[in-house]
Amino acid sequence: MPPKIKPRLTIRRLFLLVFLVGLGCFSNLIPADSSQSETTKEQRNRPTKPDLGTKTPKEDTKGFTIGVNVDLVVMHTSVYDKNGLFVSGLKQDNFKVYEDGIEQKISSFSQEDVPLSMGLLIDLSGSMRTRIDKVNSAALAFIRASNPEDQVFLIGFNEEVELLQDYTNDIDEITDSLENTIVSGGTALYDAVYLGVQKTHAGSKPKKALVVITDGEDKDSYYSLDEMVAKVQESDVQVFAVGFLSAIPDKGLFGRFNKSAPEKARDALQRICEETGGKAFFPKDISEMGAIVAEIAHELRNQYSIGFTSSNSTRDGSWRRMKIELNAKDMKDIHVRCRRGYYAPKSSNQ
Repeated sequence: MPPKIKPRLTIRRLFLLVFLVGLGCFSNLIPADSSQSETTKEQRNRPTKPDLGTKTPKEDTKGFTIGVNVDLVVMHTSVYDKNGLFVSGLKQDNFKVYEDGIEQKISSFSQEDVPLSMGLLIDLSGSMRTRIDKVNSAALAFIRASNPEDQVFLIGFNEEVELLQDYTNDIDEITDSLENTIVSGGTALYDAVYLGVQKTHAGSKPKKALVVITDGEDKDSYYSLDEMVAKVQESDVQVFAVGFLSAIPDKGLFGRFNKSAPEKARDALQRICEETGGKAFFPKDISEMGAIVAEIAHELRNQYSIGFTSSNSTRDGSWRRMKIELNAKDMKDIHVRCRRGYYAPKSSNQ
C-alpha cells in the first residue's frame, strides 16, 4: 500500500489557520448583535415604566394640542412689566401673533378667568421632610386662591409616582390627601411630570396647568429628560415649578464645564416651564412659598387667550414655532410669556 501523503504545512496555510482560529476566538467575545445587546442591557437597567393606574376624565372632544378645535389655535398668554406685575387692560390690537415667522390673523381674544384642569405634583422624597408641612399649607392656599370651578388632582412622588387624589373641586378631599402623605425615598421627577401632563391634558376644562414642587435632581425616573420634554411639547398644559435647590457651588475656572446637580435640576425645571409658557421659581427659603403660589394662581386667572386659525393648512403633524409680540411703541419694558410652539394636527390618512 502506498504511503499516505501528508499535506505540506506551507507558510500560506499556516497563516490562514492562525487567522481562522483567531477569528473564531474574537467572535466568541462579541455578541452576534452588539446593538441588540446594548438595548437589552439598557432595558434591563431601566426602572419599571410608571402608570398612575386610574381612569382620567373623558377628554374634551373639542380639544387638541393648543385650542378649542382642530382649526382654532388658542395661546394662553401672560403679560407683565419689569417688576413682574401683571399688565391688564390690553386689547386685541396690542398683540401680534407669528407662526414660524409668519404673522397670523387673530380671530378670538379675551381676558377671562377660565376654569382649569390642574394638577399639583408634590415631591415626597426624604429630603423634603423639613419642608413638607409648609408646602402642604401653601398648596391648600393655592387651591383656595384658584377658580372654584377648577378641577384639581394631586400627585405625590419619590422614587415612585402615586395619584393621591383624583380630579375634584372639594378642598376637604385635597386636605385629607395632603395630611396623609409620607415622606421618604428618592426622586422620580421626570416620571411625575410626564404622567402629570398626561393626566392634565385629559381633563375636561378648556385650560390646563400643572404646578410642580420639588427640591432635587431626578434620580429614579423611567423617562429621560428629552422624553419628558417631548411629552410637554405635544400637550396644551402650562407647567409652573417651584424648586428648593441647593446653592450652586463655586467650581473655579476648570470646573465650569461640568454642571453640578443643582445646575442640572435648575436647567430641567426651566426648560419644562419655558416650553409651555409657564415659569420656574427658585426660592432661597420655604417662607417664600406662600407668595409664589399666590403669584401663580393670580397669573392663571388673569391671562389673555389669543386665538387664530393657522395660515398653514397642511395637516402634517409638524412642529410650529410660536411668538407673540406687543404692538405698541410705549411697551418696551412689557414682556410676554407663552408656550414656544405646538404640533399641527395630522390628516386621517397619515
